Amino acid sequence: MKTTFKTRKAQSAMEYLMTYGWAILIIAVVLGALFSLGVFSSSNLLGTSCIAYSGFTCTSPLLHSSSFTATVGQATGTTWTAANILLVGYGAGTPAAAAFAVAGCSDPFTNGITSGQTVNVIMTSYASTTTGCTSLSTNYGSVGSAFAGSLWAFYTASGTAGLTTQLANLNVKAS
Repeated sequence: MKTTFKTRKAQSAMEYLMTYGWAILIIAVVLGALFSLGVFSSSNLLGTSCIAYSGFTCTSPLLHSSSFTATVGQATGTTWTAANILLVGYGAGTPAAAAFAVAGCSDPFTNGITSGQTVNVIMTSYASTTTGCTSLSTNYGSVGSAFAGSLWAFYTASGTAGLTTQLANLNVKAS
């Protein structure tokens, strides 16, 4: 039996299409699986950061289902007495106003925070009428959601009460 040139070309074209067709099909299935697992979701690209202003430190921010923790410190040369650390969501304004919306605040550091000292901040459902703090668990969202805001200090220094200072900007993902 004699094969013609046309038959060989058709067989070669079919082999080419089958080989690359299977490869393309496998790539499409893998991409579909990755997409359904959320690998390409922009919320997975969110990094955790706490960028402190000059004279302050902010490390290890963690947002959990009902609490926020971080290590903050100040090196301003003054001692803060009766200090609270506040977590303020973006768009809530500054805590200097009488009424402001914050996501939560720490239990007060009644012994103060001295210059050069770092403290572990733990915010749960503590509420204070002095600073306007609200329950943390109802304001930042659910597990996996992003929270962007800032950390503020509400304190007394050199006999002057009601001082506020922005410590850091932060981006965290609830875990």
